[in-house]
Amino acid sequence: MTDRPAAADTPGPDRLTQAEWDRLAQSVTDRFAGHLNAAAAAVRESEHHLAEAREALERAEQAAANSHYVSDPLVFMRVTVREDLDGLSRKTTPKKVRASFRYLLARAGELAEGELRGFRNDLESARRDRAQGVEACRQAEQVAQEELDAARAMQQRVLEAERAARDGLEILREKMHPDPA
Repeated sequence: MTDRPAAADTPGPDRLTQAEWDRLAQSVTDRFAGHLNAAAAAVRESEHHLAEAREALERAEQAAANSHYVSDPLVFMRVTVREDLDGLSRKTTPKKVRASFRYLLARAGELAEGELRGFRNDLESARRDRAQGVEACRQAEQVAQEELDAARAMQQRVLEAERAARDGLEILREKMHPDPA
């Protein structure tokens, strides 16, 4: 009886059939498909966030460039109230004092209302600038760029992990089916 070498597709105690190899290759593909898709989705999402941040920065820069100087009417109202108070102190007759006081009272009330409104507007403007101003948009763009870089690095590591599994499968193939030398 002669010993015949086993055929390449014939399973031996240490050999796998082509169907088993295909199953192993498919299991590697199946094992990493979700991770590869999730990594690609994370990169796409980061790219989208960066694009949005850049658009917001562009809008903020355009808004800043198109904003015009607005005079503060409170400056003039403060001066007027001081002048009215000074004028009241110079009045000599009771009728003129009462009329001047009523006028001063109305102007002082308008000034108080304007001061409150101005404070609220300034506060709201400062909050808006912190959230949507040019500097805030620049920082958001920088953060989005850093997140995109991190997502791409993560995607690369996921690809490297898959590559390691495929390289391991190839080493397994070489060890299980050594070339006859």
